[in-house]
Amino acid sequence: MLSTLWRTNDAGYATVAGAGFAAALGGLLILVAGQAGGLLAREQAQVAADLAAVAGAYAYARGEPAATACSRAQEIAELNKAHLKRCSVEGVDLIVATTIKDKEAWAKAGPL
Repeated sequence: MLSTLWRTNDAGYATVAGAGFAAALGGLLILVAGQAGGLLAREQAQVAADLAAVAGAYAYARGEPAATACSRAQEIAELNKAHLKRCSVEGVDLIVATTIKDKEAWAKAGPL
């Protein structure tokens, strides 16, 4: 009689283990998707900064004032769905910083 009290029934353990595995995998996929989104925003901000810096530097090299060059850089940044955080001229180079979803990137461009 005592031996029947301690017997265990393993029926259904695969369902519980499968549900745990699925929950862990789902959590991992959510974490990876979040990291990928941040990386994508960082790369988009860098592309926007590069293009804005080149466009602004080109305008500045043609003889336009620094304010006009920064306006051109801002226009290009907005076309790339980025916010121009900073634009400055140092010597003959134009330096810009852009943000997308709190990810910041900067670029420097000037004549060769």
